[in-house]
Amino acid sequence: MSIEVRPATGDDIEAIRDVAWDAWYAAYGGFLAPSTIESALTEYYDAELLEAAVDHADIAFYVAERDDEVVGFASAEQTWADEVELHTIYVHPDHWGEGIGPALFEEIEAWADEQGVDRIACAIFSDNTVGTQFFESLGFERGTEAKGEVAGELHAEHEFEYEL
Repeated sequence: MSIEVRPATGDDIEAIRDVAWDAWYAAYGGFLAPSTIESALTEYYDAELLEAAVDHADIAFYVAERDDEVVGFASAEQTWADEVELHTIYVHPDHWGEGIGPALFEEIEAWADEQGVDRIACAIFSDNTVGTQFFESLGFERGTEAKGEVAGELHAEHEFEYEL
């Protein structure tokens, strides 16, 4: 069972939403209220918003497929002259530990390198041990603590950077 990572298309929107839904509950269910998760998913994974992101020329948006099923996705955007911001990287929890997250990150890293930036940055909830372990395993360095908003609530998060 090989993994294929390819650019996302409009046909992937429903599958991206399904992966996001399951991944958010698995990764964040221990520290975010179900109502907060549902509100965030409804807002962030609106079909029209996803369609715009997938079609946007300045956003790198990839899906990972295994046996013709979308099992993960990642998106990033160059937000500064020297930095790409990793917006999303999620893998369906049934496929955690199968190398899908690193395969998605390799595509983002290659795209960021093509943009000529020095680093990739992202923010991870401080309570998200799954995400923290994943990004540290890729070589990201934990930076300053900040606050991130989810569905109108502020939550502690850490900034992470990956040097190219």
